[in-house]
Amino acid sequence: MLTATYSIIAIAAEQDKARHMLGRLQQHMEAAWRGLQRLDFASLDSAFNRLMHFDQFCRGRKIERYLMPTLRRFGRDAELLVAELEIISAKASGILRLAGEQLSSAFDLGIAKAGELCDSFELYCRHASVRLDREERELLPLARRLLTVEDWFGIAAQCLSETSRPSKGRQARNGVQPLHADRSSANYH
Repeated sequence: MLTATYSIIAIAAEQDKARHMLGRLQQHMEAAWRGLQRLDFASLDSAFNRLMHFDQFCRGRKIERYLMPTLRRFGRDAELLVAELEIISAKASGILRLAGEQLSSAFDLGIAKAGELCDSFELYCRHASVRLDREERELLPLARRLLTVEDWFGIAAQCLSETSRPSKGRQARNGVQPLHADRSSANYH
């Protein structure tokens, strides 16, 4: 029972962190979009890099690496839900990838289509929010119903082995380099 509790607490803590990060990202972008009549390349690049960092954080969560693969074994309903969540993530990542391409071409051409990029960033955030909502409303309750003590023990063992690894490995996996680090000081309108 303690392993189930540990696993649920570890997953819930990451879920709370993801919610908090997404909320801060949305507030930051709203303030930036409202406060500037014309966005410069550095602002757009900074927002994009923050979204990339958040996306990488989400893909590295325990819910993604341990819980969802375990749930796939529990029949069609669990497998369908996991597949739907993966589709939402894939759409969000595709939007972010396209935004990165738009941002690169905007810099290369010296023209920033700020409105389109802002819309892409906001669309990514909406998809991420839907994903988190469905995880909380559907996936986690399903996991509590279906998983056995042995399943939770396996998840807890994976979580604990992860925390015992050197922190340098986790930083390398989660570290994000700015897309345009050498150009981010340039201002294009």
